Amino acid sequence: MNSNNCSGQNVSINVNLSLKGETLRMLIEMANDMGASLEEVISSITEDSVIDLERLHDDLGIVTIPEKCSKQDLINSIQ
Repeated sequence: MNSNNCSGQNVSINVNLSLKGETLRMLIEMANDMGASLEEVISSITEDSVIDLERLHDDLGIVTIPEKCSKQDLINSIQ
């Protein structure tokens, strides 16, 4: 979804996360400090991350990461 074409409406999805205990504790602490729910904090972090990826994509253009390459391919790419 392109943020320029986004209607601004939220779409709810159910997600199962596997987090370290310390990570969960920190997220809960953030939520409490902000007066927000854990879901709101995770949603905000997720949206910020995706927006940053869009900006990075715009700055760098399309980047293709090959599944494998030879030593010669690497040498050729930096010349």
